[in-house]
Amino acid sequence: MRFLFVLLPLLGLQAAEIRGVWAARDSLGTREQIRTMMRNLADANFNVVYVLVWSQGYPLWHSRVFERETGILTDPQYNGRDILQEAIEEAKAVGLTVMPWVEYGFIGGWSSRRAGPAQMGPIFESHPDWVLRKKDGDHRYLMADGSFFTWMNPFHPDVQDFLLEMMGELIRGYEIPGLQFDRGRLPALDAGYDDYTRELYAAESGTSGPPDAVNDGDWLRWRAGKLNEFTARLYRTLKEQDWRTLVTNAPGVYPFAYVNFAQDYPAWWKQGALDFVTPQVYRADHAAYVQELDRQIQALGDTRRLVAGIDITNSNNPNVLIQMIESTRARGLPGFVIWYYQGLVRAGALERLRSTVFSEKADLPFRTTATVVSN
Repeated sequence: MRFLFVLLPLLGLQAAEIRGVWAARDSLGTREQIRTMMRNLADANFNVVYVLVWSQGYPLWHSRVFERETGILTDPQYNGRDILQEAIEEAKAVGLTVMPWVEYGFIGGWSSRRAGPAQMGPIFESHPDWVLRKKDGDHRYLMADGSFFTWMNPFHPDVQDFLLEMMGELIRGYEIPGLQFDRGRLPALDAGYDDYTRELYAAESGTSGPPDAVNDGDWLRWRAGKLNEFTARLYRTLKEQDWRTLVTNAPGVYPFAYVNFAQDYPAWWKQGALDFVTPQVYRADHAAYVQELDRQIQALGDTRRLVAGIDITNSNNPNVLIQMIESTRARGLPGFVIWYYQGLVRAGALERLRSTVFSEKADLPFRTTATVVSN
């Protein structure tokens, strides 16, 4: 038995809105921690929790696909627990919906969780040819804090097949409305210089291979186009497995993400590869948020499925968050997702939301509870 999920705003029911929040690793340490989080969010009248399920190169559910490729069923830091199933059960008990958040997307390893002789991540021990490399051959994409990611090659068909198989496993195995697939981009423009991608680009472009200039216009468009193709394939594959599945993403804002990461999310929308999208309009003050939000509305050309991404940690101020929510509603958007739960707790924002803009509960615009479909 599965619930039938639809986008209610398209039927003219405007009272519903997505009130989402991201739940990261620091909220998943124990079952009791998950239970407390869900109760707190339900009390504050949220309605959907984006729970981390793919992180640091490991699944946070029992993945037979990952086990087949690596010998590892789930993230060993959780001692065999199925984090996703726990979150679904605790959310359901208080009337919340869980949306799996595939945060790492094409990322296969993180420097603090290096595994195996190659020290890149478990998936690369069995598939060293899946590594996305820079011009100098390095696999390390550095972060500001000195850590680094190792990226799976998004242009490699075997990488795509692996991820699509894992995403299908989520859809088939858990009571969820859909999934949030993130990091559908490059880690930097100095990416795609591995042998596989060089040869593919040469064959398709009629050139000798990628140019030295990492921001070359044709080279950038080719890589963005390949990511667009994958996004369409992800959408099509999941819909073929279950047409009720909702497919969404939280891209960087446009055009910044395109220029820097070859991520062209308005193209995903235009090709029909998203049910809704949550651009990361992460700004510290209200005026900057409104300016960027309007830019994203203009880029997308459609407000019906644009669910704004808001960041409480930038301002740490519940009053600024409330202003952002009010401005989002004023533009007729179907909702918002807030980064993130622990940030809300630290800012004391849950109580302020409950007493102001979340004073009443809201139905989800993508869920009906009256219709049940038998498998």
